Amino acid sequence: MRKLNPSQEMFFRTLHEIQEDVVQVALSKCNCSCENIEALLYDVTYDTIFKIMELIDGYSKDDLQLDVIEKDSKKSLKENIQLHDACVDFIKA
Repeated sequence: MRKLNPSQEMFFRTLHEIQEDVVQVALSKCNCSCENIEALLYDVTYDTIFKIMELIDGYSKDDLQLDVIEKDSKKSLKENIQLHDACVDFIKA
């Protein structure tokens, strides 16, 4: 395993927690036959993306504050919006 700094380690551990949470929620929604697997997959991916956006917006970990910067303009993608709120308009739930 490569050496990570504390912020990197917290970021990846939080992604692991998000994955675990979303999988467990999906399993609780899925009956044995999983009749509509497409809907389940959209739910799982939406929940995962939404939770990652919440992490970037600063709602998951008080001690891990992140930003996403567009490389050329050096502007934050969080400028004037909450990423997790904007998710609703673009990501299929």
